[in-house]
Order: sequence, then structure tokens, then C-alpha cells
Amino acid sequence: MAIQTAQGRENLAIAYGNSATYASLHTASPGTTGANELSTTGGSPAYARKQVSWSPGSVDGTVTATVVFDVPTGITVAGAGFWTAVTGGTYIDGGTVTSQAFTSQGTYTLTATFTVS
Repeated sequence: MAIQTAQGRENLAIAYGNSATYASLHTASPGTTGANELSTTGGSPAYARKQVSWSPGSVDGTVTATVVFDVPTGITVAGAGFWTAVTGGTYIDGGTVTSQAFTSQGTYTLTATFTVS
């Protein structure tokens, strides 16, 4: 059964945002475990998970976030994930993103949208 009310969808989307408080980048799909996360060594500044501030839309069951990451030379970003902690923690969700190769130190901007339908 689909969620029947806009408020019900919004409540679920906000609950997702309250759980998925840190974002990560991955060299391939993170799958169901958060695999392939970038290494926290190398680069200046080095890669690290970033805290996420989800912005609820109008009462439509959607939350969005934009996060900027530092990425070291020689990395190809191909996935993103969401966690409960800056290190370790529980993997919540993730998937593939448009692949971007870094031939020099740079930044990757992740814009994420979660929608309950």
C-alpha cells in the first residue's frame, strides 16, 4: 500500500534524514554494505565523511542535501553513501553517481534527494 497522505510521506522522509547524518564517497557502487569507500589517507585536505544537513521540501515526502567533499589525486568517484557516524557507524543507504575522475586534488559536490512516494 502506498503512503496516502503528504504528511505521512514527509514524516518518513524527515526520519530518513535524521538517521542518515553523514555522507561518504565511493570508487564503485557501495552496494548494501557501504563497500568501496574512499581512503582517508592521501590528499591535502584528505577525504573524510561529511555531516549532512537535510532540508525538507514542502510537505511532499522529499528531503535534499548538498555536501562538498575533498578528493585526492588519482581517484574516480562513482558512488555515494549515507551513515549514522563520521567513522564506523551503520550504513543506511547509497548508490551510484555520475562518475568523475580526479587527475589532481579537487572537490566533489554531492546533491542528494530522498523521496517517499
